[in-house]
Amino acid sequence: MAIRTFNGKQPTMGSSVYIDDSAVVIGDVVLGDHVSVWPCTVIRGDVEAIRIGNGTNVQDGSVLHVSHA
Repeated sequence: MAIRTFNGKQPTMGSSVYIDDSAVVIGDVVLGDHVSVWPCTVIRGDVEAIRIGNGTNVQDGSVLHVSHA
């Protein structure tokens, strides 16, 4: 698992979060409690914030990114 800071912003995680070893979480990302992030997923909060609510699972191979509004 890779948790990376980007532009001074680091991902934050609630309790009981599972992130697969092959997943990448970058920048302004908040993972709520009991979130799971499965293999080969990328959650990239480099342009805008990404918030993932309690109990959410992000499935294999997902790419989450928000471009400029």
